[in-house]
Amino acid sequence: IIVIMSQVDNHLKTGGEILEYKNKPSGNLTVSSKCGEIFQELKLRRKHRYIIFKIGEEEVEVEVVGKRNETLDNLKKALPYTECRYAIYDQEYKTTDGRLVSKLWFISWLPNNSTPYGKMAYTSTKGKLRDTLPGVFDIQAANPDELDSALGLTVEEEEEEDFDF
Repeated sequence: IIVIMSQVDNHLKTGGEILEYKNKPSGNLTVSSKCGEIFQELKLRRKHRYIIFKIGEEEVEVEVVGKRNETLDNLKKALPYTECRYAIYDQEYKTTDGRLVSKLWFISWLPNNSTPYGKMAYTSTKGKLRDTLPGVFDIQAANPDELDSALGLTVEEEEEEDFDF
């Protein structure tokens, strides 16, 4: 009888340990009821300037609520540079005829240096949260400059083409 034993080498980086991702959602994530309540306070009563949501262990939950007097800069500082998040932002602006109006934005914050797993988790969960937040416009941003551009605060310059005639 010949017994063949295979030797399994441990992976060099992990040493064979099993990696467990923090905030790894299961397939049956729910949206916290507090998400809808705070969103209604922002939308109907204008109590807040922005709301940041994150994926918790079992549900999408509210992480940060911005006071009404805060600005877009406060929102940018509150968004992490290495982790994905969702955000609702109430943008106020004046129209050409001088009226003060506001627009609600649903921001998918997916930074370039976040993990691929995090991007997939937030992309797949977006629909469930989005269903509880009616009347908002969708944008996606990976850095603060993209956020400014998506909100219409900066105009992207078109590249000039050189033509040799």
